Amino acid sequence: GSSIKRKYPDAVSIFILPPSMEELERRLRARATDSDEVIDHRLLAARAECEKGAQTYDYLILNDRLDDAFDQLRAIVIAERARRGRVDIRLLRLQS
Repeated sequence: GSSIKRKYPDAVSIFILPPSMEELERRLRARATDSDEVIDHRLLAARAECEKGAQTYDYLILNDRLDDAFDQLRAIVIAERARRGRVDIRLLRLQS
């Protein structure tokens, strides 16, 4: 996130969080594609990423229900497009 912000200061960062670490573990184990050791490593990395993301990203979306998470993402995009400085108001000819 921070390297992107340095290169693109107007960038908006959005971090997608799992509903809980327990749910993330349940989802990883339900896939049955990784060993316990790999899952444990992924959970440790995910915890660190979530802690950093929660402190540094502009927006946080809790991915509990896909439809709700998508609606939140869409709302952020719509709101950010309307942010002052991103809307071209030159056609209004406000300055004399």
